[in-house]
Amino acid sequence: MSGGPAWLRGLAAVGLVLLLLWGLGLLWPVLSPFGAALAIAYFLNPLANALERFADRDLGRRPWLRARLDPRAVAVALLCAFVVLVLAVLLLVAIPKAWEQARDAAASVPRWAAVVRAKAEPLLAELNLRYPEEVQQVRERALEALRSNAPQILTPVTHAIQQAFSSALSFVLTVLNLMVVPVFAVYLLYDMNRIQDGLRELCPHRLRPYLFSRLGEVDRLLSAFVRGQITVCLILGTFYGAGLSACGVPLGLLTGLVIGFFNLIPFMSYVLGLPLALTLSWVDDQSPERLLAVAAVFTFGQFVEGNFITPRIVGSSLGLHAVVIMLAVFAGGSLFGFLGMLLAVPVTAALSVFWRDARDWYLASEFYRRGGAAPTG
Repeated sequence: MSGGPAWLRGLAAVGLVLLLLWGLGLLWPVLSPFGAALAIAYFLNPLANALERFADRDLGRRPWLRARLDPRAVAVALLCAFVVLVLAVLLLVAIPKAWEQARDAAASVPRWAAVVRAKAEPLLAELNLRYPEEVQQVRERALEALRSNAPQILTPVTHAIQQAFSSALSFVLTVLNLMVVPVFAVYLLYDMNRIQDGLRELCPHRLRPYLFSRLGEVDRLLSAFVRGQITVCLILGTFYGAGLSACGVPLGLLTGLVIGFFNLIPFMSYVLGLPLALTLSWVDDQSPERLLAVAAVFTFGQFVEGNFITPRIVGSSLGLHAVVIMLAVFAGGSLFGFLGMLLAVPVTAALSVFWRDARDWYLASEFYRRGGAAPTG
């Protein structure tokens, strides 16, 4: 194979990668906790490295302490303590408030149903008087569509629930999977630099200049984008939660957090966030002032996010056109569901690094250049 044509070697490499991905797909139910832990450790590693350098400088001034403590262990411990502190704040502050709002919302459901019925019944009666046949056809088609599509919609959810809780053993395994993710993440974070060095050693020397430069660019794009997006989502979720709660929106805190994390998927905060907030506000209070206040909170949040927060935290653009981002999100959602939509943009950005090289290779190839230069004029 080493003496074969370049295209044949490239085809063999692509086939090997596809075979590896197929094998990972088969083993994903078993490897998913490890994959989640690896992703957490990968994105926290730069922060752990910064803390390690700080701890190394500080311990260097105390030789007696330096002999007993490992800077990497200190860095990972500090990072874990910070995560535990954040979770404790959520448990003590945010969750009780969210529970209180959920309890109030549950008590208001009958009143909301009466409001919706009072608004909808006159409209439906008017439509029945004016267009009786059309309304009947729409009703029959809607019921038929619901009956035919409900099993397909609910089957994945019910199957997942049945698989997770079909027996005591399955329940225990599900809980263990959730518990081992942070444990794996801590161990992998401690050894992440050694893991990366080991993977670099496996790369052939002749390919290292090219692969290291490209993978370094991919690492820069992905790490900056993902960490920045999560930070932006936390800021927006906090802002929307406080703003919607101040406006009196039912479940304002939870709704604000959900709208904030819609930002992980491009355009979803625009498409789903405002209608969700306005709908929840309307069923509780139909006053125009409340609706205008909710719209003002959402508009202000989107303006500040687009012009100040995202440019400063996420940094420069990924270099992807808006149409490419939309196509990536639609394709990811069609092929892999919600997870595909979530990973569509970072994966496309990573592939774009190699796409530029493929384009340059094609433009320099004999196939493209055969026949001479392009005609002028």
